[in-house]
Amino acid sequence: MEKLDKMINFKMLPHKYLFYLGIFTVMIFLGLSYWQFNRYQTNQTINYDDSNQINVNINEINDLPEKTYIRVEGTFTLVDYYKLRSRVHNGNSGYHVIAIYKNQDSIYLSVNHGWIPLENNLFKIGNFRYVFDGFLINFDSKSPVGQDDVFNSDYLFRIDKSFIENDQNISLINKYILLKTDCGTRIECIELNTGYKPPHLSYSIQWLFFAVCLSIVILRKNKII
Repeated sequence: MEKLDKMINFKMLPHKYLFYLGIFTVMIFLGLSYWQFNRYQTNQTINYDDSNQINVNINEINDLPEKTYIRVEGTFTLVDYYKLRSRVHNGNSGYHVIAIYKNQDSIYLSVNHGWIPLENNLFKIGNFRYVFDGFLINFDSKSPVGQDDVFNSDYLFRIDKSFIENDQNISLINKYILLKTDCGTRIECIELNTGYKPPHLSYSIQWLFFAVCLSIVILRKNKII
């Protein structure tokens, strides 16, 4: 610390408040850059194999790994559904339809039916289902800078298990199903391995660039460089 004090006399900085606030902001920018880079790396490892489908009981889903291609049969009643915001398909903006079902034993299951355009109000998913064919997907988690979902709303920003459970006053199984077939009327099934991929690497580089530029401004204003 003494060496640092000799290099920079913090008490004599001409814009010391700008220095402290700027350093704090730079740390936020670096954190955002790191978060986006992690999202980019995660997306690079996604690989969904639809060549081996297995028949499972709904009670077995919690024990299966993510990306397993399954078929679940039973009698499922629609409880409610949401529209997942800001989903892009083939370059067009829209929503994903996220439905909540329960079976005859009152076990609750969340299902991503697929994509609809913004202006589509004529889609149908039906009040009853007897089979689901699709991939098991882990639920989303809220990022530090993400928008909060709103209770009693028809819309979601993410498929958050704890939020849906609290909103519906239910308990869900630990993964949701992304349907591969029979997604519903006027609903397009989606393929995660070929669908829209957000430019997380570009965002990461952008936040890093902001951090470097702000650092230079702070140091030059305080005549450190």
